[in-house]
Amino acid sequence: MNTTSNKRHAIILWAEVVVLPLAGLTLAVLLFRARPFTVSPYPWLWLIPFLLGLRHGLAPAVLATLVLAVGGIAVHLLGISGEQLPLIQLAGGALAALSAGQYSSRWREQLKAAQARTDYTEQRLESLTRAFFITRLSHDRLEEALIAQPVTLRGALEALRGLSTDAQGGIPAVAANALLQLLAQYCRFEAAALHLYHEGRLDDEPLAALGWRTQLARTDPLLVYALEHEQTAYHSVEQLAELERGGSYRAVFPVIDSAGEALGVLVVRDLPLLALTEENLAAAAAMLQYFADESWAAAQTADLRRSLPCCPDVFAHELIKLQRLHVRSGLRSTLVVLRARRDDAEVSVLDALHAARRGLDLYWREPYGPLTAGMVILLPLAGAATTRGFLERLESVLRAHGMEGGLEATGFSIMQVPVDGRLPLAILRECGIEVEQPSGVALSGEREAKVTS
Repeated sequence: MNTTSNKRHAIILWAEVVVLPLAGLTLAVLLFRARPFTVSPYPWLWLIPFLLGLRHGLAPAVLATLVLAVGGIAVHLLGISGEQLPLIQLAGGALAALSAGQYSSRWREQLKAAQARTDYTEQRLESLTRAFFITRLSHDRLEEALIAQPVTLRGALEALRGLSTDAQGGIPAVAANALLQLLAQYCRFEAAALHLYHEGRLDDEPLAALGWRTQLARTDPLLVYALEHEQTAYHSVEQLAELERGGSYRAVFPVIDSAGEALGVLVVRDLPLLALTEENLAAAAAMLQYFADESWAAAQTADLRRSLPCCPDVFAHELIKLQRLHVRSGLRSTLVVLRARRDDAEVSVLDALHAARRGLDLYWREPYGPLTAGMVILLPLAGAATTRGFLERLESVLRAHGMEGGLEATGFSIMQVPVDGRLPLAILRECGIEVEQPSGVALSGEREAKVTS
């Protein structure tokens, strides 16, 4: 319909361009037969192509000028007009009409460009308005989801430090319920249960449950796969869309400590679709591994302290757990070592840094004995970028205490040691700490950990 309208408009335009000059010339011949062009000092006939050029542009002005000029020449040659052909007036009128047409065309081009810019600006504004509205909705949803959720995995591990196993290595019901509440808060589990092994068999009744308590569905395919392969099993989003019945569980986590002893299994019956991601499930697996290693790490701590009596219990315990967490889940931690390079090093620096410690970090004062000032700082779940930020924070703390030169100016050297797959004593040896028994820590029953999927 738009094409038909454009064609009709074009026909009317070109008809107007041809008819109006002919009509004007015909009227002038009828009224002023002898002198149609020069009856008046002002060339009235040339107003027709001039106005058509202003109205429609250069091309219509050219056509109207040609029609009027050819018509005038024809009138003279046919003897209808008795005057001589006014060549100067024809040239001047044509020049004026073409100038008006050129002006109109350029002005139309500028108007079209301005209109195009206006349309583009309106489209961009509409697009930005929609994007802003969607971003605002997304921000509100994220704010609702995160308002009661820890910001990082470091916060979750800090809460897990307060949960421990009993003296026999079992999991108390209080600790199990607290673990499920933390998983609900951090990983958004809505219905889950923790089943423990009893005499080599999983209990049907859960030790702790979140949402509702039900017996263990032993035939669930996810549970069978997780127990057989000893790794996390879950249905992907595509599988949930394809399956008519997704089974009883959405995810299953075997709870196995670093000694290879299976403590139990965590089954998740329900969680939001957006929480069914590899990152979220990997975080849940890391939290369970950290929790399961509590009793195992306690025994290893005693072995480590026999080789290194000066090491604090809490520091050794956390170092062992983070080392195994790196081996099984790939989560990296870092040790920051500060050691005096000269006898006149400012020991007050260590007091200032210790006073500004964060909640999850652990500080070991005097690791080199009372004669050498120093400190070892354990940064859980800290990679290279996090460690750089921590060192910049230390520098700002020193500047706040009037030590503008930084750590190097106060006589301390700085070293970063990653907590990787090496044994804890080997890591501490790299820090320059002397170990009394070079045989190392015996990790009894240790086996190669499987990376959970």
